[in-house]
Amino acid sequence: MTAIGFIGQESREPVRGEFDKCFREQNYGVDLRTALLNLGTRIALPDLQIFIAAVLIQKESGGNLAEVLEKVAHTSRERFRLRKQIRVHTAQGRMTGWILALLPVVLGFGMYMVHPEGISLLWTNPTGLKLLYTAVVMNAMGALVIRKVVRIRV
Repeated sequence: MTAIGFIGQESREPVRGEFDKCFREQNYGVDLRTALLNLGTRIALPDLQIFIAAVLIQKESGGNLAEVLEKVAHTSRERFRLRKQIRVHTAQGRMTGWILALLPVVLGFGMYMVHPEGISLLWTNPTGLKLLYTAVVMNAMGALVIRKVVRIRV
């Protein structure tokens, strides 16, 4: 609890306030388990949930807390590194999604600038309107599919 109190005094906001609140809860008589679980419900971060589980398991079963926290820190760093690596690997897919979503709009605007009578058939003719609506819907669906493909959660 001293370390949690130290985090509550020395770190920056918003971490400071939440850990200080956890420290004060424990000082006012709430058991450590409840104080940490309250902290976990206030801050819904997976890394914090791993930290809370590790501290509670170590408290109940015993062992070397420093070693447990070192492994938790290593796990958090690896998750962060993996997130960055996934972002690098999906960069091409994200860029492709943006290009494919914006290309019809830019191309349509360019065609309008070059030959306004030819492209204006899309919104003056009933068949052109149907084609335009279909293209907009298919473009949106394609962008959503590409977004879903390149979004990988860690």
